[in-house]
Amino acid sequence: MRIALVFPPQGHFTQPYLALPALQAYLKQEGFADTHVIDANIEAYEYFLSRERLGVALEKVRAKGCLADLEQRATLGYADMSAYRGFSQAELSGEWVVEGIEEAKAVLRDPERFYDRDAYTRSARCIEQALALISAEFAPSYFAPHGFSMRHSVQSTDQILAGAVDEEGNPFLEFFRQVTLPQLQELDPDLVGISVTFTSQAIPAVALAILLKAWKPSLHITFGGGLMAYVGKKLALRPELFDVIDSIVLLEGELPLTRIARALDERRGLADIPNIIYRQPAGEVVIAPEAEPLAIDSLPPPDFSGLPLDLYFSPEFIIPLAITRGCYWGKCVFCTLHKVIGPGYRGRSIEKVVEDIRYLKDKWGSRRFYFPIEDLPPNMVKRLPEAILEAGLDIDWWCDAKIEPEVFTDEVCANLAQAGCKRLAFGFESASERVLELMCKGSAPEPGMEVIRRVHAAGISVTLYVMVGFPTETEDEARETLSMLLANRDSFEEVSLRVFYLDDMSEVYKRPEEFAIAGIVDEPGMDLQVYRDFSTATGMTRARARRVYLEMLERLKSNLPVFQNDNLLYHELKSHYFLYLVRAGGVEQLMKGAFAPVLVELDGGLAAGELDHAWRPRRNPRLSSLPLAFDRDEVDRALERATDGLTLPRYQFDLIGGAVLEQLNSSVSPLAAKASVLLHNGDTGEISCLSPDAAALLESCTGAATLADILGGYDAGAEHEMRAFLDELIRAGLLQSPAGIPSTQVQGATP
Repeated sequence: MRIALVFPPQGHFTQPYLALPALQAYLKQEGFADTHVIDANIEAYEYFLSRERLGVALEKVRAKGCLADLEQRATLGYADMSAYRGFSQAELSGEWVVEGIEEAKAVLRDPERFYDRDAYTRSARCIEQALALISAEFAPSYFAPHGFSMRHSVQSTDQILAGAVDEEGNPFLEFFRQVTLPQLQELDPDLVGISVTFTSQAIPAVALAILLKAWKPSLHITFGGGLMAYVGKKLALRPELFDVIDSIVLLEGELPLTRIARALDERRGLADIPNIIYRQPAGEVVIAPEAEPLAIDSLPPPDFSGLPLDLYFSPEFIIPLAITRGCYWGKCVFCTLHKVIGPGYRGRSIEKVVEDIRYLKDKWGSRRFYFPIEDLPPNMVKRLPEAILEAGLDIDWWCDAKIEPEVFTDEVCANLAQAGCKRLAFGFESASERVLELMCKGSAPEPGMEVIRRVHAAGISVTLYVMVGFPTETEDEARETLSMLLANRDSFEEVSLRVFYLDDMSEVYKRPEEFAIAGIVDEPGMDLQVYRDFSTATGMTRARARRVYLEMLERLKSNLPVFQNDNLLYHELKSHYFLYLVRAGGVEQLMKGAFAPVLVELDGGLAAGELDHAWRPRRNPRLSSLPLAFDRDEVDRALERATDGLTLPRYQFDLIGGAVLEQLNSSVSPLAAKASVLLHNGDTGEISCLSPDAAALLESCTGAATLADILGGYDAGAEHEMRAFLDELIRAGLLQSPAGIPSTQVQGATP
């Protein structure tokens, strides 16, 4: 029996996910030694983010002529603006991306250059713009570090099936044919397990299954992963889907997948295997009963062998290790993770955890760990750091935790820091005691903030999960949360802010009257819909909650260093932020070093407004420009304003389609043509937009004319304004500083 486990695109590219290594370890323990893992996700990034493939993409985008067509229009509607943004960026930065992509990947994988602030941000921008180029090739599909979406909705079985065979919009069909399918054909497995954790993987996973079935109809294909726990039973209502896949595993996969493998090996049916969905020979789809999960201490440590660890965009391997399963609290009425991942809570013994850490550290040569758990339980908050110290493990790690004032004492926090804990993320949610009680959070605002202060004082970076728009929450209560966060902004680094969404597996959905929910919206034809829009009898409307969320986000961005300027790149890539914490030696050192905003000094501290008239301004020679018929700044602002009122979960409007797109096309005012010049800085990767007059001024700065010559071409009353503008150009890196070195508005020391 040969088994292949596949993690399909699209997920994050910094580290391997834990699912396949955990399954591989258990299958091998149970006698299935011929088990192999394929991380098609990271291999897809490597395939598309190559100089050769990006060159092809640029040629195809230019051959389409879409930007030229849009440039001829008098106005742009909503959909046109979205396309205009993508095609103009691809045209402007495409050649820079093609030339720089291999170096950018090398920097993110290099244990020294990764920590060079300028090199890191330039490389991260290169990769983002490279993915935007691929997106332009397959437009209107969207492929990014944080998502993949198409014109086809992942809330509909029919649309997933359509997207899976969409040759023009699905880039992964090409990738699978070129890379994954040949790998699997050479391996020739009897069973392929495809792990579908995220909605962004749904269409690519089905596409791969279709290709595999066309190659080898007898191949047994099973789907598992977190997404199946949400939609698996809904898929059971569509028996035709089982022409593509043979079984679906629900909840934890070790036991059912092993039994599927054993049944296939013994050439018998799937009856009596728990936690699966399958179609009988007669055509009936069966949902098997649930079984008790395996004892967590009986599970082996994850096996990462076979994964291309050198391909991940990270200088170090951060080892994921699940030390618990499920949530020990399990009472929050908005949360469903403890239901779909479990069932139930189980904690691995401290002895086993220490044994696992020591084994994995020695096996893979890494001291960095991430514990992907719902919450660090109280007994482990106290005992785990003691055990790590007693065993002399010498590791750095981070995880999520629940606010427990009695548990996180000063002594415990100090032990956590000494034992290598660099970051903890807490579900703070709200500063309203009434809202927290309604959520069944089991915490209170001020005691919770005191825990956060203690953890931070111990030198541990703190991230807070905060929610806006929980049913019945008022605008005053939301602003109370913002006020408490701002008053204590020196006690945490990050806030993960989101609008409340109604999950159809949550207690809020099941008991709507208790939360003043007046109506729930079911979208026609969306048979896989998980999140639903709704209306409430009291509290903020959904639209108002979205508006308050945006206002809160702006205030937090302006007050927290991690959200500011280039630091957002680290915030979005959690493992990179963690590695910078480790390198800096702690949160205080990081904030004083790499994340500290330091104004660039110009000519011994002189700003452009104070410079001598003899100074000869010179344009940054690394700039490239693209004249446009429309103002790109106006396009970007219009697109942002258009989606301000959307109350759908983020993944549902990364690519807007259907009725929502029609509504936006009809309601968003067309944008009239207004010339602009788009600029790309080859030193930093930044994109800027100037008016034609401003761009002409910048272009005239060749170093031949003095400041006095330039100012002489303008009215005497405009001198102050002109000096201020030149100062902005210097700080933006568009104009060389008087010392001749391009500058940026902020810079940080390498930790």
